[in-house]
Amino acid sequence: MSGKYDFQKASSIPILDSQRMPTVLKLKKRRFQCKACRRVSVSETPLVQKNCQISKAIWAKITQLHTEKLTNSAIAKRLHISVSVVQ
Repeated sequence: MSGKYDFQKASSIPILDSQRMPTVLKLKKRRFQCKACRRVSVSETPLVQKNCQISKAIWAKITQLHTEKLTNSAIAKRLHISVSVVQ
């Protein structure tokens, strides 16, 4: 396996705060190449949906805070994410 199929550039995945501090997971995904068909696939994690940069816990918290009638700006500020993610 050549160098280009090792690890991808680390992704910064926001997760729920830890002790009231913004917490970001630096996630390196591994790429694999099939020797038969030469197709490349990327390893997956249960913390994040495929092709997404936001953790499932953050999506669940956004939904919960929407039911509490908070504005998009307030939710974004509380979770340390951009307003466009909340919308």
